[in-house]
Amino acid sequence: MSYDPFTLVLREFTALSAAEETEDGLRVTTHCMYPSNGLVRVTLRAGRETVVASDEGEAVGEALSAGIVLRNPDKILRTIVRQQGLDIHGGVISTSKMPIEAAPLAILLVANVAKEAAQWLYDHQKLKRDRDFRKLLAEFLKKTFDERVAPTTIIGASNKPHKFAHVISLHDERKLIVDPVQNDPSSINARVVANLDVKSPKLVQRIVYDDEEDWSAADLNLLSVGAITIPFSQSPSVIQRVAGG
Repeated sequence: MSYDPFTLVLREFTALSAAEETEDGLRVTTHCMYPSNGLVRVTLRAGRETVVASDEGEAVGEALSAGIVLRNPDKILRTIVRQQGLDIHGGVISTSKMPIEAAPLAILLVANVAKEAAQWLYDHQKLKRDRDFRKLLAEFLKKTFDERVAPTTIIGASNKPHKFAHVISLHDERKLIVDPVQNDPSSINARVVANLDVKSPKLVQRIVYDDEEDWSAADLNLLSVGAITIPFSQSPSVIQRVAGG
């Protein structure tokens, strides 16, 4: 019988919380709540004998999506996080390697600390009155990827040049396009056309939209024709996962 490191976690939490398998682990939706009333999710990645739990950057993403200005979230939150025995890197709150039997404890610990960190940011950090999600996204990408991200012009299949504000160089020599879109027909059409025209095995493409705005299902479906779409509130964790850290 093969060893399944998540059997214990599923048995402990399925009755209380939603748990789903991901490509490289398990994501548990807990009963802890962020200031927005969204439920805290914790992701587990395990070996045969150890497990690491993290919030995948959702606590920081919660603050960013609210328009809170964050220049250096690691520095701001490190003391709070480390007081609970956890660490933060690239905006992601996580445990160190723990015995697999401690997975339920790791989940509860990360969930509570992520909730507390998000609440602290709401209470103590400056909130922008008029949120510009594109600027917030640009600040996050620059902080996280530094010289690996830059504006880039890419020639499409039609031989037309397309400008992308954020292109990240990946470790496998591919590039990741992070393309913000505004909630208006001209912006939607322009980003869909540009992403379709430059599609290539050497490119990974994500369109980011502001999920605090009122998007129609039809417009979101249209965006997905151009590339995989991600809501801004989830962009920190998704982009870091796609970029490999």
